Amino acid sequence: MKFTYRSGQRPLDGYTLKRGVGQGGFGEVYFAVSDGGKEVALKLLKGHSDVELRGVANCLNMKHPNLVHVYDLKEDEHGDKWLVMEYVLGESMSAVLHRHPHGLPLNLVGEWFAALARAVAHLHDRGVVHRDLKPANIFIEAGTLKVGDYGLCKSISVSQKQTRTVGTVHYMAPEVSTGNYSQRIDIYACGVILHEMLTGKLPFDGESDGEILMKHLTATPDLSGVPEAFRPVLAKALDKNPLRRYGSVMEMAKAVEATVAQGAPPADVPVAAVAATAVPRGIPIVVARKPEPPTTPAAPPPLPVAVALAPPPKPPVVDNTPLPLARAVTWRDKVVSGLGSMLAAPLVALAGLAPYALIVNGTGQFDWMHLAKVFFVTTALSWAVLLGSCGASFAAADRWWRRLVLGALGLGVGVLAYWLGGWEPLRAGADGGSASSLDPGLFSVLYFGGVLAAGRWWRATARDRKERFGLFPVLAAAFWASVLLVLKFFWPENTGSAADGIVPAVLAVIAVQAVSPWTPPTPVSGPKKLRLRGA
Repeated sequence: MKFTYRSGQRPLDGYTLKRGVGQGGFGEVYFAVSDGGKEVALKLLKGHSDVELRGVANCLNMKHPNLVHVYDLKEDEHGDKWLVMEYVLGESMSAVLHRHPHGLPLNLVGEWFAALARAVAHLHDRGVVHRDLKPANIFIEAGTLKVGDYGLCKSISVSQKQTRTVGTVHYMAPEVSTGNYSQRIDIYACGVILHEMLTGKLPFDGESDGEILMKHLTATPDLSGVPEAFRPVLAKALDKNPLRRYGSVMEMAKAVEATVAQGAPPADVPVAAVAATAVPRGIPIVVARKPEPPTTPAAPPPLPVAVALAPPPKPPVVDNTPLPLARAVTWRDKVVSGLGSMLAAPLVALAGLAPYALIVNGTGQFDWMHLAKVFFVTTALSWAVLLGSCGASFAAADRWWRRLVLGALGLGVGVLAYWLGGWEPLRAGADGGSASSLDPGLFSVLYFGGVLAAGRWWRATARDRKERFGLFPVLAAAFWASVLLVLKFFWPENTGSAADGIVPAVLAVIAVQAVSPWTPPTPVSGPKKLRLRGA
């Protein structure tokens, strides 16, 4: 990443920059040393209003063992604002979670969440919401959890409204989209963090920020992978209605503490500090046993005990047999599977038209010729998507030429729909002479070309897509088909039904997902283990 300043520069009087540490929506962070030798973190603030800078001033005198200290707010000779903060010599919680994708030990979850709750409660007690709680802003230094990046917190006003959306989409409460800020948006974020600590996964994920935000607004979190005792706690913390969440973060912390106590290890086995500084990748977490008073001289030392890292009390049996190596997919494989998919697509399209035919028949407007036209257009669209995808992977870059190819194939489908509609390029005028307006069939050519050029349809056919059949591509097809049909009402000759465009697009995406080959994700190994050593 590129920083504004380099090592050795002194943009702020009294401090020498050593290196850039990170960048975010609020500015750039540098590791620096004062003229007196004190190590600090300097944050260069960019694009902030006077209201937000006054919020920084409210945080200058906050002192709490679980908060990163904010020392001062200064201005350089260029008028830029700098936040002088404590430099935390440790690692972020996100780094720890990255090394433990199945979640953290249950007792460590309780210890860290209690510290997080104390820090957030300290902010709330002083009328401030954090607005951007996430593991990347939570640090572990010498076994102590510290919440950072609260220097640009927002004071809780009477209206609790603002126009600028702040936060990270994975941890953003639904009401943030309408500008409503209160303490309960931090409680929602704490619920997301707790879910990630328990399972190693986020409750909502997606291919884009818009999809993730939509899930926060409408979807119910899947808590099947969460230990059963924690499901009521998370369900309440992640409720869409902020009034049904916990009234305070300490109330939530008490619920978490009580739940952890139900499955905690014996009282004489406390959790030692994990990731006190930067724990090297791949080194197992070591939990020390509490020293016991001597009883008999002949008492043997306790033997090492393996404890599963995942929350369930009994770790699953791990099969250490090496998995067979998958054979590389060749171009011959892609051609053969592509031909098979194209042969199967008409069958799926025909099956999908059955419910559509029943609906049309119920309206009393059933027409075999119209149904045949929809079938041929759907099949042609399916073939166009399969050909235009060209065996692309799910993560293939969004290239202009790929959309150009899909758009050109869509124009071909539009020509077919034009021909099936009667192939009348011009309509005669009232006197039977020259043409007076364009045939609406010409709209089909541009319409289907636009539908295929608008979406990333290669993701629906990719062999490495996340799931065999997904609902999101179907909704995307319906969305683009509906958006482009809006232009239909501005066409000189407005005839035909909207279903003639939407139905083929939706059925085509269903068909290509059903017939395209799919390789399931590689199974992961069992949970990592902890070792308990006697003192």
